[in-house]
Amino acid sequence: MRKITSILLTCVMGCTATYAADWDGVPVPANPGSGKTWELHPLSDDFNYEAPAAGKSTRFYERWKEGFINPWTGPGLTEWHPHYSYVSGGKLAITSGRKPGTNQVYLGSITSKAPLTYPVYMEARAKLSNMVLASDFWFLSADSTEEIDVIEAYGSDRPGQEWYAERLHLSHHVFIRDPFQDYQPTDAGSWYADGKGTKWRDAFHRVGVYWRDPWHLEYYVDGKLVRTVSGQDIIDPNGFTGGTGLSKPMYAIINMEDQNWRSDNGITPTDAELADPNRNTYYVDWVRFYKPVPINGNATTVELGNFHNTGKDGANVTGDTVLGFNKNGNNINYNTKGDWADYTVNLPAAGEYRVDLVIASPMSSGLGAELTFAGNAAKTVTLSNTGGWESYQTFTLPQTISVSSPGNYNFRLKSTGSSNWQWNGDEIRFVKL
Repeated sequence: MRKITSILLTCVMGCTATYAADWDGVPVPANPGSGKTWELHPLSDDFNYEAPAAGKSTRFYERWKEGFINPWTGPGLTEWHPHYSYVSGGKLAITSGRKPGTNQVYLGSITSKAPLTYPVYMEARAKLSNMVLASDFWFLSADSTEEIDVIEAYGSDRPGQEWYAERLHLSHHVFIRDPFQDYQPTDAGSWYADGKGTKWRDAFHRVGVYWRDPWHLEYYVDGKLVRTVSGQDIIDPNGFTGGTGLSKPMYAIINMEDQNWRSDNGITPTDAELADPNRNTYYVDWVRFYKPVPINGNATTVELGNFHNTGKDGANVTGDTVLGFNKNGNNINYNTKGDWADYTVNLPAAGEYRVDLVIASPMSSGLGAELTFAGNAAKTVTLSNTGGWESYQTFTLPQTISVSSPGNYNFRLKSTGSSNWQWNGDEIRFVKL
């Protein structure tokens, strides 16, 4: 999807661009920690540009290179080939095909030019290929001894592959290279199924990992925490890392693979499958990375329970006995469609401010908020299910606000979603850019 707004984002190479990323309004589901907020890392990519299979483009090469972190061409029957990845229509495509005259498979692979290290939240919105091949989004240290798998999954609709089609492999590895030894968790929870029979090839889904520290990983699927791996007994019980855990900087890799443990057992794509464009491609809509940073003097916070006036636009909602926002300590609850409240904030400096709203709601859809600041045109943000009335997440308005001088400013916050019951509110933050 392509979106144009007036938000200024910093490019990897130090330039600026006037666009908003596709993930704007999609909250980071992990908790950054007390006194911290999430800051977008410049490796993040919404793929809203063109990069042909042969030659790619300057925009692509700012962040990525073709191939792997070293000259290795892949496991099993894999041969990673630079022409089997491209960017078009706002998406990265990793595709596959037969290497002529062989039983090998040409596949796409791209690797980040710069590594990441903990603490970092890393997430992709992706749609698996309909193949027995692995569709992957993963992280690997330069010496190939530490690995985190965000997406590793097999989307084929081939008979006998039903179990894999309903699961995402959420795992990590630690290695000793010589003599080769490999540890990864083998518990049942490392193969995630949502219990609804979801086939992950049928639609785009968000899968993310919060690499909090060397001994703690949190896995999220479509914004829901589905797996936590924590402690030496599950991260590195054999001591392969020498007591340091998952501590090395790692490169982001997006690719497909024909893996040994499958192809050695005859589970490998046919010529017909490889030639079918409706099934042979793995799509990634975007990848994003966030670092937790302190909320410091650049942020001014207003507790949502500290309003000075409240009311409601529209009809009352059955069961709601409070007109407008309901104060619950510093928070608000029993918030329904059309409720609003007025606040005052003291902003310390002139300039542009990002606006973060911290809310919680179990409602499946129809959530929204509207900010009217200093009498200017209202700015809206679409909110989403956070997992419960007390499971708070941060949502960022897709537009900044601008003030010409420091001082007190009045603003109104209103529930504007279609759902009768809306969200509990914690705070609103104005972050100086």
